[in-house]
Amino acid sequence: MSENPTPRILAVDDSRVMRRAMSKVLGKSYDVTEAEHGEDAWTLLINDPEIQVVFTDLSMPYLDGFGLLDRMRNSDDPRLQDMPVIIITGKDDDDKTKQLALDKGASDFITKPFDSVQLQARAKTHVRHEETNRKLSETTDKLERQSAVDELTGLGGRRYFCKAADEYLAFIKRHGGHFTLVRLDIDDFNQLFIKYGKEQANTVLKQVGQALAHILRKEDTVARIGLSKFAMILRDTPIDSAKDLAARILKDISSLKCQVGKKNIHVTASLGLLEPVIVAESAIDDLVKEAESYLEKATKAGGNQVAIKSLRQHPVEKEMNVQTALTLLEFGHAENIKPHAKELVAQLLPLLEFLAKNLDAKVAEPFKDIKKILSS
Repeated sequence: MSENPTPRILAVDDSRVMRRAMSKVLGKSYDVTEAEHGEDAWTLLINDPEIQVVFTDLSMPYLDGFGLLDRMRNSDDPRLQDMPVIIITGKDDDDKTKQLALDKGASDFITKPFDSVQLQARAKTHVRHEETNRKLSETTDKLERQSAVDELTGLGGRRYFCKAADEYLAFIKRHGGHFTLVRLDIDDFNQLFIKYGKEQANTVLKQVGQALAHILRKEDTVARIGLSKFAMILRDTPIDSAKDLAARILKDISSLKCQVGKKNIHVTASLGLLEPVIVAESAIDDLVKEAESYLEKATKAGGNQVAIKSLRQHPVEKEMNVQTALTLLEFGHAENIKPHAKELVAQLLPLLEFLAKNLDAKVAEPFKDIKKILSS
């Protein structure tokens, strides 16, 4: 990237009039590049590292604004994953459309017809944010900080959570132990964002982050892993204790005093708790997804509640494998294996028959009639 460049903004709209209007307003302070649709925009983005912010319409030919957002947020390039994208909405775009854009990773909105002050304010805010992130990436130490810390809440970021959770999971696989995984979402956050704006939404996120940091222990892991999404690892915490902690979290969040001017906003959250049985093939991404399935139940039930699942107390009724059975034995849960005895026998038979045929005759003697014994 060149030294002290004029910040470059990409304006994407199939209307030449709209592109020209954006270029005229923003061209005084920024280097504006134009694209007629999402495919052209994508080509520019992957080939031009100077682009810092994207303003894009939603309805366009070839690749629309939603498709462009998907490509950017699912890209392997961290620059495109994190780049600010401001969605240009029309009068006919309802809150559902805006919420979908937020879900796909939009950073902000601006509504047609926009005035010059509004457009310049959005550009200034997001260029400054993008430049801050770039500066954090210039040295190894700052890159580590960017990976580890969510700048808005002061909690861990997504990469920090994945790294810490993977390390703890590996430790448990080697040495034993357990944890409860928690996924928390702020209820109706996208609607709050749309109704009150980004600044007020950020204030809510900061207050929720502070509440979580205050409640959790030093040995626990807490991070913001999405727009209004948080994840926690409660070390050596049985599900009953985690349930009590979750109740306290709900109470503290619903007690937050969030104001817009003189108006108070009531904020609530929903939580999904999972106490897993850790086996060799356990992966943190899979565990998070499972916790999210219980979070979804809490949300669908009306929010401001907790949905809980303990696989250590009530193992999931699904196919049992030998590795899982050995782990359950190790942790003293032999009673959970009994319902799956036939499945395990079926898995072990080929191995036992192989041993009967290939071991020394004296050693193999006990295995010779193994199929007959097990089927009797």
